[in-house]
Amino acid sequence: MGASPTNVHERWPKRWIRLFLRLALAATAVAVLACGLFLSVVLVPTIRDPLPDLLARKGELALSRATSSRTIGDDVVTEVTLTSTSGLEVDLSVRVPPGTTSPRPLIILLAGRRTGRDAVRHTAKTRGIVVAALSYPYRGDEDAGTLALALDLPDIQRGLLDTIPAVMLAADWLIEQPYVDPERVELAGGSLGAFLVSVPGALDERFRRVWLIHGGGRPEVVIEHGLKEHIRFAPARRLIARLLSTAAYGHHLAPEKWVGRISPRPVIVISALDDESIPQESVESLHAALGSPSEVIWMSGQHVLPGRDEIIKKITDVVFARMAEENTDRPWTSD
Repeated sequence: MGASPTNVHERWPKRWIRLFLRLALAATAVAVLACGLFLSVVLVPTIRDPLPDLLARKGELALSRATSSRTIGDDVVTEVTLTSTSGLEVDLSVRVPPGTTSPRPLIILLAGRRTGRDAVRHTAKTRGIVVAALSYPYRGDEDAGTLALALDLPDIQRGLLDTIPAVMLAADWLIEQPYVDPERVELAGGSLGAFLVSVPGALDERFRRVWLIHGGGRPEVVIEHGLKEHIRFAPARRLIARLLSTAAYGHHLAPEKWVGRISPRPVIVISALDDESIPQESVESLHAALGSPSEVIWMSGQHVLPGRDEIIKKITDVVFARMAEENTDRPWTSD
């Protein structure tokens, strides 16, 4: 039996509304893509190379201030704030083994967004090596809403860029400490830190070796991978990832542009076989950019994150064991 005129008239408006909504969404998507494409074409060539500003931003060490001290086992952990003549402030922690009467090897850690200088706590044994860890120099609220973060973009960019001179300023202070051997200073970056340490690693020859832990190249690929659950339309996701990478100076600071410049000093890359955060394409681009000498170590397990204690222990065991073995001729005894 046919539908009554009333039912037909009731259904048609709903159909038309749905049709118009689909058309509106499609038009919006096209507009966003067009706008994004235009911005990406315009932004990439106009965001200038930040390198000259980064070197000036490091400045000279003006003040160092110890803010707290505590113990982890037998080790002494001191929190320090450094201030540069440029106004840059760096928060770091230094973990010094007991009985340190002669200079020891040092490793400086840039260990992820939420780990910061607390990374010195996540190692059970340091094998007699001095460990320092930095917090990212961003003072805003990382857990703020999307709009608040968008409005805070200039400060986020500043914090990202300041991380590079912060590492070098920390090295300025650390190599002057009596418990540090300035000829045995290494630099390591894990997770987000692995995307940043290639730059100071290449610029600052005081780092005799650089470790890249669970990182990759081509930041836009990693950003796009992280957006998959939120933006299912691939062209839009790809474009937004490119815009975000551009805003983060990815076209100037991408690891694959810098890691080869560390040569002839060695680079060691530790990659995770089951890394859910860094896509294979990104990992391969980093490996392909390595200079000589370099080494790639594949480890089982997922991406290194706070709380994944077993993964953190496996990584730190590899790093500290290698450093201790290579420094057996030094006048100090490993744990």
